Amino acid sequence: MSPIEIPQAHGRPSYDSEKEIWRTLCAYCEAIDDADFDGVARLWEHGTWPFAGEPGSEPVRRWFDDYVILYDGKTHTQHRLTNVLIDVDDEAGTASFTSYASIWQALPDFPLQPIIFARFNGSFERLAGRWWWTTLDVIPDLVGDTSRHVRQ
Repeated sequence: MSPIEIPQAHGRPSYDSEKEIWRTLCAYCEAIDDADFDGVARLWEHGTWPFAGEPGSEPVRRWFDDYVILYDGKTHTQHRLTNVLIDVDDEAGTASFTSYASIWQALPDFPLQPIIFARFNGSFERLAGRWWWTTLDVIPDLVGDTSRHVRQ
């Protein structure tokens, strides 16, 4: 068994930058779970969300309208990120992150269950003093029944 390598931060990471990026990641999960698709879209104003296919917030908003299933205006999901590692280069104004993601869902006729476990790898860029999400790779590890969350 080989030893585990712990990734080292590059540049001079700033606690404030890491905190802002962490809060953006949390806002993403909360906005989806609250069906605040305008909120999700705003996070991608300067980036390309992986399922939208083109940059900017408008394609993100359209994708959510077209594919995410709502029940009484809610998704009935819980998105959770764990094992989050954020690597900030404050001088360059760039950052990257990796995490595990799990999405859980429950409905009256659909018992609480994990519907997907994945890895999220992404990047941020600082523009006008604020960190903006620029890329996200979603790497599915375990996929369950997503038919009640997104249209195929």
